[in-house]
Amino acid sequence: MRTILVGLLLLVLSAPASAKDLVYEGTWVTTNRKLDGRMTCVVTNLGDNKWQGHFSGTWEGVEFSYKVDFSGPPEKLRGTATIDGAYYEWTGKMSDESPGWFKGTFGGNRYVGSFTLKQQGK
Repeated sequence: MRTILVGLLLLVLSAPASAKDLVYEGTWVTTNRKLDGRMTCVVTNLGDNKWQGHFSGTWEGVEFSYKVDFSGPPEKLRGTATIDGAYYEWTGKMSDESPGWFKGTFGGNRYVGSFTLKQQGK
């Protein structure tokens, strides 16, 4: 999970958010090992139901950043990622309600958990 989070942070820090990017902040939790923390995700709409999320944050004093490609309509997102050698699959949803939100669950060969993020600047 720490690798996932580090990868998410690297992704977010690698590129500034554009006017069309959506910025979400909130928490992630794991259910198979206590690794909860705060996280930011900058979501870029690549068109044709393709997205990229740049997840970042700090866990136990160590920053993480990684990018994850995913696809689907906002109400039925799916993606995979290999982070620090661990494979993950996740599903999620985004809403443009006021305020908007981004929620997901993840699982793989290392960690299992979920995240709940609220859209910023809306």
